[in-house]
Amino acid sequence: MKRSLSWVLVLLLITAGCKKTEIVDGTEFTVYYTGMTDIGPSMNGIIAAPSYIGGKPGDFEIVKITLDGEDYTGSSSFEINKDNGGISIKETTGMPVGLYKLTISCYSNGSRYEFKDAVSVNMMRPVPDGIQVVPNKLTASYSDVIDANSTVELPTAQVTTDKNHVSISKYEIAKSDYSKYFAISSTGVISIVRGDAGLLPGKYVLSLKLTTGASGEDEGIFENAVEIDITSKPLGLTYDPALGKLEEESALSGKTSYTSKAPTLKGSLDNVQYSIKSISPATNKITINAQTGVISVAENHGLTSGQQYKISVNVKNVYDQTGVDFANVFELDVVEFIEPIQSFTYQNKNATQAVAFSVSPDAAFKGDEVNFGFVDLPAALQGKITLNNQGVISAVKGNTIPMGTYTVKVKASNPKGETTASFTLTVAANPNYFTYVRYGNNLNLTPAENYANQFRIAAGTATSGFKSKVPVTDAGSGISLTYEIRGIQQSTGTTIDASTGVITIGTINAANCGIFMVTVTAGKGTPSEFSVQTPVFFHNSEPVAVPNSTEKALVEYSPFVFQVNPNSGGRSVAPTITGISNMSKFFMDYRRNFNYYNFFGNHVSGQLTNPPSPADLFLGLLWDNYAAVKGVNPNYGSKDPVSYYSNADNLSLPLAYVAPNNYSVVVNPNRWIADGQPANGVMTGQITFANDNAANSINNGGQIFPIVLWFDTKF
Repeated sequence: MKRSLSWVLVLLLITAGCKKTEIVDGTEFTVYYTGMTDIGPSMNGIIAAPSYIGGKPGDFEIVKITLDGEDYTGSSSFEINKDNGGISIKETTGMPVGLYKLTISCYSNGSRYEFKDAVSVNMMRPVPDGIQVVPNKLTASYSDVIDANSTVELPTAQVTTDKNHVSISKYEIAKSDYSKYFAISSTGVISIVRGDAGLLPGKYVLSLKLTTGASGEDEGIFENAVEIDITSKPLGLTYDPALGKLEEESALSGKTSYTSKAPTLKGSLDNVQYSIKSISPATNKITINAQTGVISVAENHGLTSGQQYKISVNVKNVYDQTGVDFANVFELDVVEFIEPIQSFTYQNKNATQAVAFSVSPDAAFKGDEVNFGFVDLPAALQGKITLNNQGVISAVKGNTIPMGTYTVKVKASNPKGETTASFTLTVAANPNYFTYVRYGNNLNLTPAENYANQFRIAAGTATSGFKSKVPVTDAGSGISLTYEIRGIQQSTGTTIDASTGVITIGTINAANCGIFMVTVTAGKGTPSEFSVQTPVFFHNSEPVAVPNSTEKALVEYSPFVFQVNPNSGGRSVAPTITGISNMSKFFMDYRRNFNYYNFFGNHVSGQLTNPPSPADLFLGLLWDNYAAVKGVNPNYGSKDPVSYYSNADNLSLPLAYVAPNNYSVVVNPNRWIADGQPANGVMTGQITFANDNAANSINNGGQIFPIVLWFDTKF
């Protein structure tokens, strides 16, 4: 007898757009649905609210659902929280088998954004009966789990089968927002990963992905296999916002009241009770809901303006009946008067294509505690203009608003009422506007626009004086372009012709790669100047001696720039390797000198050191993540996070690795993310090799930098 049909929800970190060059100062709003969720049809799945770059998003909506590429109308199983973007999956029994993709929209600072195929849902086949977990409930103290140095033995559970009917060849924990905090061994022992600060107290229900045959086609889900309760007393209490304003009651204002939002509690939620510990200055007019923690003030309160009330809250739960005090977690300010909205108007605006502009409410505008929002914003402006909390509308340098005339409407509202203002925005042509600069490649890779601008300096050829091709652009004829270059790696002596864009190489070490950022500006120095940036790469290809051998290895990837989406991962091409007489004895592995160079994201560039410097170095954060998944302390001097041989028993652990079968580089999905933001730049690292059929000789082997990993969610 088979279990009911099961589903896997794969949450991809997707951003809109396809271009591989970037406009200078082109800051974009983006949301990230992180992680991956596996779920069965009888379960109510919850996909966590996304993280984001830019203004706080809201008004989320599922715009479109497809099934295997075709429009799907049976959307009642997918619901989205309009406020925070969290998605719930329910009533999945009987849904058709296949791959579902959800397109999500939201608003930020009044602008509408749409993210195509932001969430993917793929159905899996069920596992057979005869499988259980013993015990199916575990309990552990948060203090023991969070302490990486604790010697307290944490509980475990074992997957078992009735061996007469089923055997298991592979064990995995079904992916979810919290699955990384738990582990399962090759023999089916389920355990808690110790020392990860991201784990919070609470009850976690794990499902398992089990392979009960010889291939991936025999993979299925064992739903709700085990419940793990991480227990603790109340540890933290947060109100957002933590400041409220209440208008005093008067003949002018009439009766007023106030209600806060519910707080977030860090700690076990069993039998939670909230109470006010103290209010300074003291008053009995401010109350709290014992079950929800919501703070409120009823009408006829008599509170007077000028008072600021600091509120401390006591929280009890089943693990602390006395309760924990959280001092001054909320402040309520009483104000004399909240100014109603008056004289809310804008003047018409003439703008130039791709040139920054802003429009502010007229000087006569008045109003307190005002919220602003666009009304019926034209589609061509959605995601292109922003609206801040002062009512200022703006577009950044390099914006892509099409030429034309638009009516922009803005609604302003506060506790006293609301009103709408409108103005005409006219965007005229910018003679300096263009969209790309392309150097192509000399590797015969076609079409050239699909590959990074990359050039190989052939073995035996001097690097000094090597020149790139003349780049091509879509800038209009007669437009004067100015080229500038910034060296990123191996850039000594390299120059660029400011008028033609031809790059002349200085020095790039043998078997290494030079990386450069070229900025091309049209109309430089004028109010309508416009710039585009694009990276250019050079590989100085030279054979390197094999230690303890007379042979030399020449390793060439084509392309040698591996363009990869950090969310979905991928595998590079296999390199061409010459000079080795017996390839069956040849080994390669990442070893040392790991560098990350940020292009258009917010991460901190630099070479990994031990300890990382600065502390928020992107590669250091990735090494932290790797250690957390393995349940060990980070070792920033180790190659393990990018080594095949350090992770051969579980190749889902490393960030990337050189595959031993054909020496392609594999980038694992969702591993190049820190602080909720995926990589947007390049990583280089030294790869070493040996040909003595001994993997442990690689560390002291020949040294090369044959490949660049270029990360961008647009790939």
